[in-house]
Parts: sequence; C-alpha cells; structure tokens
Amino acid sequence: MAPSIYPLRFFRVVTTQPSLIVWTFGVVMVAGVVTIVREPARSTGAMVPVLLLQLFAASSGFEVPARRGHYDLLLTSGHQRVWMALAHWATSVAPGAVVWLALAGVETAVNGGPAGLLTTGTMAAMALVSTLPWAVTVRLPRFSGGIGWLLALTISTSVWPSMPLSSAWGSLIYPAGLVGQDLGVHDGLVAAPAMVFALVAMVAACLWIVRATIPLEAAQ
Repeated sequence: MAPSIYPLRFFRVVTTQPSLIVWTFGVVMVAGVVTIVREPARSTGAMVPVLLLQLFAASSGFEVPARRGHYDLLLTSGHQRVWMALAHWATSVAPGAVVWLALAGVETAVNGGPAGLLTTGTMAAMALVSTLPWAVTVRLPRFSGGIGWLLALTISTSVWPSMPLSSAWGSLIYPAGLVGQDLGVHDGLVAAPAMVFALVAMVAACLWIVRATIPLEAAQ
C-alpha cells in the first residue's frame, strides 16, 4: 500500500504527547527569541532548553497506549505499520523541530547572515535528541527515554568528571555540546558513532512496530 496521510491525521487527533509539552515549547521559543534579539551571541545557549525538552517530547512511547486501545482505529485501518511508526515519530518531534527552525530564522534575521543554529553540529544534536529517545521508548512508558538519558548523563559526569565532551560518548549523552559547531572531518568522525547508533535504534524500533502482535482493546 502506498504511503498515506491518514496516520498523520490520526495522530493529530490522538496526540502523542500531553498538551503541556506543546505549551512549554511555546514558552521556550518566546524566551529563546527574546534572548537572541537582545544578545545574538547567546543563540546557542537558547537552543539548550529546546534540546532538553525535545528529549521528553520524543520519548512518547508507542506500545503502552497501543495496548490500552488508543490506537485500535489506526491498527485496523489497513495502512502499513511502517507509516504508522514514522507518523508517530514525526508528530512526536514536530513541535521541537518547529521551535528550532523558528529560532534559527530569528537568528538569521538578527545577524543578517548564516545562523549558528543551522550548523551541522546543531543539526546532529537535534537529530540525536529527536530519534534515540523515541526509539528507546517505543516499548516503554512515556518519558522513559528522556529520564534514562538524563540519568546516563548524571552518572557519567559523576563517575568521570573530566569526561571530554568532544569524545564519541560525550557526543552521545551530551549532544548540546555540538550546538553551533561546523563539524569538520575529525569532529564528524567523533559524532558518527552516536548518529549510527541512533539510526540503528530507529530502524529496530520501526521493525518492532511492524512485526509486533498488539491485541485490540476489545479482544483483551
């Protein structure tokens, strides 16, 4: 079956995250715009709250609401599950992506030139927090991926206080360190393992959704 917009329309009605997340993104965007307009040099700092909130927005969870019957109409619609998975992911991360692009647009207008929020490092950071938490949380309750990520960061910095953020592990658990950077060959190779890991996790999560047996609520 060809791709359809029905899954996207479904997740617009049956939302993948609480409205509080969306409203919080709005507050973060306003604060970021004010920061960039007043102090353009702090644009990269304005992106950090967006990345943090995106961790939790992307950690939306699929299996738990599906087993509770929230997605029964979608699961019986006849559409391919891979499009369901991608639509679920897209609607989960869309608010964060919109805020990021809005801040980048403001920065471009203020500086009258290329935006630091559109560098390859910022793109890599946004990609990491928009994919890995979603993939990890597919079979877990909402926000599990974000909580686990922050726990891993806390443990790592406690056990290894001098951990270099320019290392492969540093790029994985603290992608905010990539914001504003133009990744050269060396930096790209350092960040590559984290990106590959996120891609593999996304593929695995989508395959699970495609193959999983999810009983309908009426049948339980």
